[in-house]
Amino acid sequence: MKSFFRRAWRVARWPLGILLVLYIGLVIYRIPAVTEQQRAVEVIAQIHAQRLTMDDVDGKHLPPPPDPKLVDATVEGIDANANGIRDDVELAIFKKYPNDIKIRAAELQYAMALQNELTNVFDSGTLVAAIQQEGRANVCVLDSKRTDEIEKLMFNTNMRKQAREDIYQKFMTSYALPNANYCDIDPKTLVN
Repeated sequence: MKSFFRRAWRVARWPLGILLVLYIGLVIYRIPAVTEQQRAVEVIAQIHAQRLTMDDVDGKHLPPPPDPKLVDATVEGIDANANGIRDDVELAIFKKYPNDIKIRAAELQYAMALQNELTNVFDSGTLVAAIQQEGRANVCVLDSKRTDEIEKLMFNTNMRKQAREDIYQKFMTSYALPNANYCDIDPKTLVN
């Protein structure tokens, strides 16, 4: 009986060893994909949770004017006050609409949504989340001239235009827009 088990072990140990090595290799191979999936879930939640605040709209935390040499040095640009809106765009909106809080609120929300495309998209799921936020904000603006105005500010360099095009080419998929809760700040509560 002992000799049977010894012979069986000698025959089975190599295939079992090979299967074990293959299994360990598969686990190691899958680690980056699982990590990327977890990261996508976190970023999608972050994109959906990001909201404009009254402090953003009334200018309590306006950033200082950015260094002109650095404004267009990267795709992301500068966001010194970390509110999700590129500083040069935020300041341009405040400059153009110093006395119209409703327009500022809508345009700042739209700019924040467009900034997500440039900073948080790395797969189809994150692109859909960014576009959904953009769709919500677009409904708040409700004026194609104003959305064009913000898009020109946001995609003001060939580098940014190309980055957006590349993102759409790589990650575009079908999606649905939300059908409620469009504006982060209800325009009815804003008084000029």
